[in-house]
Amino acid sequence: MAHSVEQCRAALQECPPGHPRRSACLYNLASSLRSRFQQRGVLPDLDESIELHRAALALRPPGHSHRSSSLKNLAISLRDRFQQRSVPSDLDESIELLRAALALRLPGHSHRYSSLNNLAISLGHRFQQRGIPSDLDESIELLRAALVLCPPGHSDRSLSLDNLAISLGYRFQQRGVLPDLDESIELHRAALALRPPGHSHRSSSLNNLAISLRDRFQQQGVLPDLDESIELLRAALALCPTGHSHRSSSLNDLAISLRYRFQQRGVLSDLDESIDLHRAALTLCPPGHSGRPSSLNNLAISLRDRFQQRGVLSDLDEAVELNRAACVLCPPGHSHQSSALNNLANTLRARFQQRGVLFDLDESIELHRAALAFRPPGHCDRPSSLSDLASMPWIQIPPP
Repeated sequence: MAHSVEQCRAALQECPPGHPRRSACLYNLASSLRSRFQQRGVLPDLDESIELHRAALALRPPGHSHRSSSLKNLAISLRDRFQQRSVPSDLDESIELLRAALALRLPGHSHRYSSLNNLAISLGHRFQQRGIPSDLDESIELLRAALVLCPPGHSDRSLSLDNLAISLGYRFQQRGVLPDLDESIELHRAALALRPPGHSHRSSSLNNLAISLRDRFQQQGVLPDLDESIELLRAALALCPTGHSHRSSSLNDLAISLRYRFQQRGVLSDLDESIDLHRAALTLCPPGHSGRPSSLNNLAISLRDRFQQRGVLSDLDEAVELNRAACVLCPPGHSHQSSALNNLANTLRARFQQRGVLFDLDESIELHRAALAFRPPGHCDRPSSLSDLASMPWIQIPPP
């Protein structure tokens, strides 16, 4: 990869401003730097890639045969940087560039599918950041159009099925319309059927189908959905051995489904296994890892559940400390801040109910209020926050 970057730099040196191949050399060096960023994660490579793509685009005005590819690649690099730094303007610019690229790839264009897909993905990212329903609706319509361009036998059909299924799952989570979830499950099944044993994306298909089935279980309470979810997650984990980049999330997802099954059937071995899996996931999310806050919270919730079954106070104390650590990692502006505050509030409330230490109750109330402040009217979790705060034991004191 380094050799490729240096070759592209040398080629650019041979193409000074005004040279007919300068835009191509800028584009090639930008693409090589982005590839190196994807391998090594060095952000200056991505920053330089973006500036080079801008320079190449400036040399490809409207009407240039390669303008659409320059628009697309600059947009994707900006989206990559947004995923690293969360600067909203990067994502907004990415979306506008992708709209411009799509406008140059009319029906029948060989790259129209990829343009539809890329714009849908960027809109999906913006929805996840800002919660604008129209972004998600547009993303779904674009993904439906992309799927039409991937008939049975198309090399990208499984990917297209998967992307549409994931977006429908997000919309279900926001609006609770069960047909979205049912369609998501059927699309995930179709994608999995196209990813047989040995396929590089089989583990993600197993995982995605499992999570959708778990979501449907939470809505309809049909235990076979949860049982199937657990079996699929076990199969996905088997494909993510030690060292695999998705092992921590796979451990975490299986642990969550086992905890749900424990809550339904009361089999303590499910809860014990859930805790062991959450501990294993946490070891793979060291300080600085983006998944550490959710891993801390998930382990804390399972420990709190076990305390409620067995009454071992050390489980509850550990849960409090884990929840506190998660809150530290979710400062103002973090997407999980309100849930981290809420989880710590619930754990402190449980400890107050056992020990009667008023400080725990006071802190729990303040944390619930803080969580509510981050869940304004219209937020999907506001009703549960209001319910938690309303149910606080304002004057009840447990017996000595």
